[in-house]
Amino acid sequence: MALNATQPGFATTVAALRLRSWKLGAGQPMEVIDQFSDADFTHIVDDRADVHVSSRDGRFYLGYFPDGRPGGADEDWVTGEGWVIAVTGTAGVLGYRMAFGTDTPAEIVAAIVARIMATSRPL
Repeated sequence: MALNATQPGFATTVAALRLRSWKLGAGQPMEVIDQFSDADFTHIVDDRADVHVSSRDGRFYLGYFPDGRPGGADEDWVTGEGWVIAVTGTAGVLGYRMAFGTDTPAEIVAAIVARIMATSRPL
């Protein structure tokens, strides 16, 4: 990084900071939801327009909550939680759960879902 030590304070250049542009904004949720076929997954859209997707065996769940997920300790809104992904474990191996905010780019969630789907296989 270019530093000018002859003047008081900290000075640098934009090039030295290597500023970047980052993917921001919620994006299009269908980038995620379209990855689930009707043959292998159940899709439900509830009265709040939240989307729930589960595998036919019930071990995979994806929830999309555009206005935040209802529920929580006091059955109030879980503010900011827009995506929930959960995979149920087995008797020998624990499952896992991930949650992402309402402003997490759908493109990022879609990439994670694609990777999870790539690791699944029929028994």
